[in-house]
Amino acid sequence: MDTEIFEKIFTNRASEKEKEEFFHLLENDPEKQMDYYRLKNLYVVSSIDAHKYTAESRTSFKNFWNLVQQSKRKTVLNGWMRYAAIFILALSIGFMANYLLNSNPKYHTEYSSQKGSVSRIKLPDGSDIWLSSGTNLIIDQNEKGEMVAKLDGEAYFNLIPDTSRRFRVDLGSFQVKDIGTSFNIRAYQSEPTIVTTLVEGRIELLKNSGEVLLSVMPGELVKYNKQNNQMLVNQQDPSVVIAWKDGKFVFIDQPLAEICKELENWYDIEIQIEDQKLAETR
Repeated sequence: MDTEIFEKIFTNRASEKEKEEFFHLLENDPEKQMDYYRLKNLYVVSSIDAHKYTAESRTSFKNFWNLVQQSKRKTVLNGWMRYAAIFILALSIGFMANYLLNSNPKYHTEYSSQKGSVSRIKLPDGSDIWLSSGTNLIIDQNEKGEMVAKLDGEAYFNLIPDTSRRFRVDLGSFQVKDIGTSFNIRAYQSEPTIVTTLVEGRIELLKNSGEVLLSVMPGELVKYNKQNNQMLVNQQDPSVVIAWKDGKFVFIDQPLAEICKELENWYDIEIQIEDQKLAETR
């Protein structure tokens, strides 16, 4: 029997028609049934799945199959086990080489949300991120295995603790390091400030050199001014800050001009206030 059909069956690449013909053939041939189950057991023992079935593995499989065919079922048990050992060793070498070369694949993903909408994304580890209106987020994995995000817009991060793979947000002037946390960052490139609010857990604000600037506690809002590089820390109800992710607008003691800017951002419109006093009204 051709080794190609065995490969397709084991790696789940066979069509329904091929599967039907293959197993129908096995039903009428006890010898091929023995071949199938023996090779399938070796395949499972070698821990190879469809994603790790390399060219080296395929060659080893064919070589082993030829040895089995040549034995004509007259080979004593020791001979069979010797061939099996050769097969497993060859597969293991191919598997380990593939694993060592690809065990730490680089992660790169880009996300975005349109104006007037909120997008929710789920990372491979189960963490959730909400993107506010007109937000772009890029997540890369660096050489240390850390997940590094770059943000243009506003995002709420609800991250699952993972000490083996830290998560950082690179904001250009400084970085936010997650330590098992829920936090919100508003960092539109077009705005003069970056606002970070910790909902729960703990985050650290770092210089690009890695030096800790500030450890933030739950309920604290840190506003960074891009022009003078100053940081101000205030107490803030986090539920007000993250209301946007549930489609709500909450404004407390804010001038009308700021409220209009928020509406402009959400709905991609332009609002003009002719009266300066009205613009400053809270």
